[in-house]
Amino acid sequence: MDSKTEAFAETLHLTTHAWRNELDRRLRPIGLSRSKWMLLIALARGGQGESQKTLADRLGIEGPSLVGLLDRLQRDGLVERRATPGDRRMNAVHLSRKGQALIGEIRKIAAALRAELFTGIESADLDTAMRVLAKIKATAEALP
Repeated sequence: MDSKTEAFAETLHLTTHAWRNELDRRLRPIGLSRSKWMLLIALARGGQGESQKTLADRLGIEGPSLVGLLDRLQRDGLVERRATPGDRRMNAVHLSRKGQALIGEIRKIAAALRAELFTGIESADLDTAMRVLAKIKATAEALP
């Protein structure tokens, strides 16, 4: 079983890598790097108004890296930093109107890629893959 789990882990890693690289390639013409689109998507998926520290933790990056990224996105008019009521030292990060509009474009491009990637894959196979991946994720998150 060990060689099978090793092969699965490698395939999962390489698949994720290939998928992200292709999405990066498709988003590059609209001015987005991986770090930019991942932050924008994180904000769109419920991160609106989160602190910079919370966002950095959620994205798995260091605070100073996030600050530089937010500076660039703010300069591009895609995000806004707003003072947190009750704590002037902390900023809450929000998508700007321009950022919200760009999310629609990102989602459209990502949906087209998914349609291509999942062509010919049966619904039952997707259900099985989702069950397996959910189990692996839950086990990993429960580890001490």
